[in-house]
Amino acid sequence: MAKSPKRIVQISDCHLFSSLTQSLLSVNTHESLSAIIERIQSLNPTPKIIIASGDVSQDNSKKSYESFIEILKILNVPVYAIPGNHDDIVAMKSLFPKKHIILEPWQIILLNSQKPKCVEGYLDEQEFNFLENCLQSHPHLYSIIFFHHHPIAVGSQWLDKIGLSNKENFWKRLSAYKNVKAVFFGHAHQEITGTVNDIPCFGTPSTCIQFKKNHADFALDNLPPGFRWIDLYDDGTIKTEVIRLDHYIGVFEKDAKGYE
Repeated sequence: MAKSPKRIVQISDCHLFSSLTQSLLSVNTHESLSAIIERIQSLNPTPKIIIASGDVSQDNSKKSYESFIEILKILNVPVYAIPGNHDDIVAMKSLFPKKHIILEPWQIILLNSQKPKCVEGYLDEQEFNFLENCLQSHPHLYSIIFFHHHPIAVGSQWLDKIGLSNKENFWKRLSAYKNVKAVFFGHAHQEITGTVNDIPCFGTPSTCIQFKKNHADFALDNLPPGFRWIDLYDDGTIKTEVIRLDHYIGVFEKDAKGYE
């Protein structure tokens, strides 16, 4: 009998504030994340771990990170998080120091793609060294990689300017390893699928506002918040799906022009 898969859940782009009542473009991000976590509670099978792929905070406040931890306590599973462009890197490293997770026969590698004081992303030499050390040290393990910024074009001019700025180097370095099964990311606030060098790539929606697909300029999409479950099988197979809530949280601003 085939073993049950190891299920993990990816959430992304929570954009929490110090105040529990503050909103981002008319969406209370605290309420929106809480609704997502409530939905995750109903999953069967339940996840072994939660991975937050960046932009946990919108305002870099200590309170926003405390709120994040408090909201996710109800799941009673380990939570890992990596920084996005909005996050306080010092706080993130302090609260979520672990970057390497082993769930035999899998390893999960978490990278920091934050480029200081920039919206676009960048993997520096330290991150590449860490990535390659994990892949070289565990060639027998199937591997998946998480970071915040998208390493593929997503079809929106404004978003493609602020993705992973050295993505060519990333894919070049990855080409030397055969045990990488997928790359997961956030930042684009939408569901994305793609393939580079036969490696599947998956973008996950935000737990609050959603960006309109294939749009030249910033625009919101009237879609509910979502998350992604990922099932890891012992034969190296991955199954994954995005789950959205049944309604938009907050007030949809169809004419929104952006945020900081």
